[in-house]
Amino acid sequence: MQANNTHSGRTAKVEGENKIINKAEYATTAVKPSQFPDNGWPEVAFVGRSNVGKSSLINALLNRKKLARTSQHPGKTRTINFFNVEDRLYFVDLPGYGYAKVSKSESAKWGEMVEGYLQDRPQLKHIFLLMDIRHEPSAGDRQIYEWCLHYNLPFSVIATKSDKIKKSQVLKHLAVIRKSLDAETPPMPFSSESWEGREALWGVIESQITM
Repeated sequence: MQANNTHSGRTAKVEGENKIINKAEYATTAVKPSQFPDNGWPEVAFVGRSNVGKSSLINALLNRKKLARTSQHPGKTRTINFFNVEDRLYFVDLPGYGYAKVSKSESAKWGEMVEGYLQDRPQLKHIFLLMDIRHEPSAGDRQIYEWCLHYNLPFSVIATKSDKIKKSQVLKHLAVIRKSLDAETPPMPFSSESWEGREALWGVIESQITM
């Protein structure tokens, strides 16, 4: 992964205006707090199971094709990746969880690294918990949802891959996820292909980083 990986992209509508991301580039990779950026910019984190579509969602939000790399080997990425967005905030790509071939020791390391970041990072303004709209939340999904509630962390649940089911079934699948989590509100649907939900997610981001 190279720094200064900035590309031009198409214009997208966000909150009734043209949302153009002029600068989006890889900043750094970390496995411990001493390696995190120290310039004080607000951060938005993305977390979810392996293969939930996290990298694709980040690329869609930033209107880039390959800034966040999608892996053909689930569970391989075991680092925290920071992306500079417009020299004003970081998108933080957390390693995926729940891949069966990952050892218990590796899973424990994931928990320590990710939970340490989420719980102790003062620059963290919002967390997006990604779940596949096609499936009921896994035990891991429910665990991290309850964990965020327990620590009173600011977060939203995103139901990815909404284009993979019929439009007439979207509300039904959102209701299943909501019931499984015992959540007060349904998750926000998102498609990296059609950009459904992009406007709503940017609305959440902008509201949190300007608070």
